[in-house]
Amino acid sequence: VMSTSIFVRPDGVGVITLDNAPVNSLSQALVSSFAKEFPKLVNDPKVKAIVVTGKGALFCGGAEITEFGQMTSMGPDAFKNSSPIQALSDMISMMDASPKTTVAAVNGQALGGGAEVSLGCHYRVASAKAAFAFPEVSLGLLPGGQGTQRLPRVAPLMTAVQMILQGKVLPAAAAMKNGIIDAIAKGDVVDEAAAFALSKPPNPISKRPVAHANRFYAASGALDQALLMAHNQAPTMVAPASIIACLKAACSTMSFEEGLKVEASEFTKLVFSIQSAAMRHLFFAERAAQKVPGVNAKPMPIKKIGILGAGLMGGGIAMCFAQKGVPVILKDAKQEWLDAGMKKITGLWASKAKKGKMTEDKYKQLMALVTPTLNYEDFKDVDMVIEAVPEIMDLKKQVFLDMEKHMRPDAMICTNTSGLDINEIAAVLKDPSRVMGCHFFSPANVMQLLENIQTKHSSELTLSTGMAMGKLISKKTVMVGNCDGFVGNRMLAPYAGEAKMLWEEGATIEQIDAAAQKFGSA
Repeated sequence: VMSTSIFVRPDGVGVITLDNAPVNSLSQALVSSFAKEFPKLVNDPKVKAIVVTGKGALFCGGAEITEFGQMTSMGPDAFKNSSPIQALSDMISMMDASPKTTVAAVNGQALGGGAEVSLGCHYRVASAKAAFAFPEVSLGLLPGGQGTQRLPRVAPLMTAVQMILQGKVLPAAAAMKNGIIDAIAKGDVVDEAAAFALSKPPNPISKRPVAHANRFYAASGALDQALLMAHNQAPTMVAPASIIACLKAACSTMSFEEGLKVEASEFTKLVFSIQSAAMRHLFFAERAAQKVPGVNAKPMPIKKIGILGAGLMGGGIAMCFAQKGVPVILKDAKQEWLDAGMKKITGLWASKAKKGKMTEDKYKQLMALVTPTLNYEDFKDVDMVIEAVPEIMDLKKQVFLDMEKHMRPDAMICTNTSGLDINEIAAVLKDPSRVMGCHFFSPANVMQLLENIQTKHSSELTLSTGMAMGKLISKKTVMVGNCDGFVGNRMLAPYAGEAKMLWEEGATIEQIDAAAQKFGSA
């Protein structure tokens, strides 16, 4: 289903629901359906007010990015007038112009175009689990559905900068504090949005002034500073300048409609840029890497995990799981090694709590999830163990045999080796099909890449569970073969080797860096 559905509640509030599983993305079919259904509620004399919501756990995940390639094939001139982005903008204008009060019942995440849809409504009532974000900059784009002109009319300018230029996510409480939403629902979000809609007159955002409009030069200076900082962090990115141009238009003496023309022009420029095309390719490549052809087994749930080795890697891996609410049994061979590992973990989380990036309660919850031990017996009920002991083949084989004695026969055993032959390690077990490599990069609690290594023994269940595990801890997971260097180090070795040879032949460090950057490798 890629459509919208409408119904009228007994209290006279019409509800229109975005329905496009899994994230209610704004496909052309859904936007077209909305454009047909919404006027029915506006024109129905029984309808006193209108609520817009999303089906399921999300409000709306934004534009259907797969359609962007089709959009750009039509050329810039045709794109400006008939693109799906223009259709989305028209849909948002339709809600804004409604003579009946419109309220977004934001039942979950509102991302990109989803956040823009919510801003098309006169008011927003959100559930406590809702969140708002504009991730378009990560695709080399800007919000093209009026977001650059609407957000500065409800939120402080610097909040708009953080969200649109930096991609900052605002949970419901922060969105309320910044004026983006009007209420947080204590009960059913649609019920409370309906009651809110009946109590308020229409108040379109397009008619609201921008807080900084009367001191454009101060706003302009702040925006210039934000652009300078963005260029310092990513000097080659083209989207930041377009984003700032749109925000300047919103803060200027231009009308709302003139600001929309600036946004449409800048969006068109970006969507046809080589840079955005490359960033969209990367987005889909990362998504495709999560799916392994021929591996369709339903993954085993990871409800409890063991980590063998409390050093830098083992401790970092333990943090990844605890931060996702998974209980961890952290084992090492000596008490002093275990104490040192726990001290490192405690210190990192305590530092976050001290800086206000984590509550004291959250800190205590995380610490309670990590159980240190010296005994293999404590691995008896874990679903998976990730081994992170030193890179010595005989040691790896011995600890695998020791783990096998105490673990459930269906539990997985993974190795974090960066270069040893995993086929050889797995062969010591009675059932080598339960083994795969899980190579994290240091520091494991920060670096996003996870290499899952398929051995000649690994079962389909083992592989599917390994990929699901990577998703569980929010890693960018790739499945690779059991070969020298896997993928990351296999790519890095010739790259670093070539740089060293250039240096030996007399090239300067600056010349080598410039060549690498020009090639796209730095």
